[in-house]
Amino acid sequence: MANVLVGRRAVSARQLEVGSAAAFEVSTGQLVQIIDLAGKQVASFVAVGKHGAVQRLSPSTTITANASLVLKVGDKLYSQHRRPMFEIVEDSVARHDLLTSPLPVDDDTDAKTAIKKSTATALAAAALDAGIDSGDVADPINFFKHVVVKQRGELDVKDSFAERNDTVVLRVLADCTVVVANAFPEKKAGIANAVAPKGRVPQILVRVYQ
Repeated sequence: MANVLVGRRAVSARQLEVGSAAAFEVSTGQLVQIIDLAGKQVASFVAVGKHGAVQRLSPSTTITANASLVLKVGDKLYSQHRRPMFEIVEDSVARHDLLTSPLPVDDDTDAKTAIKKSTATALAAAALDAGIDSGDVADPINFFKHVVVKQRGELDVKDSFAERNDTVVLRVLADCTVVVANAFPEKKAGIANAVAPKGRVPQILVRVYQ
């Protein structure tokens, strides 16, 4: 795999614990690198454009424009207006999810049975801190997430194929604000597990390169 970061310098970086998120201002030509430092983690990724008509990264438009549920190096990630926002330039996993979103916590559910965790909460909080309406972060692309479509259309969440230090690198094609969350593990699509897996420090590293 070619190292597209040679000759680049990092201009910002954040290490994210499970359930936390951070926003990054990125410009055309920069690179965004997402690293799974422990393996088996998921990085939920949203982006909102900064200029002109609001562009929001759209998983459904990305699926349609690429005519595929599977992202690969060279594919572009598109806004809802089919404008390219990112290009995948390096990817050591090649299995990501464009179908599911984290479900918000239902406050009306019985407190004894409800799971009071949601990646949606972290994304919305980081977005609001960056001046983005939380409604623009409800539909992320989930890097490293392994979702299977079963025979009758049901969705099943499997362990990520990502191993320690696996990475995806995106070239920025439009000035925008990116929000990345280290997603809670899920027992089924959109629903967080009550207990995270043990035996590792579950962190994701995000770097922006000039």
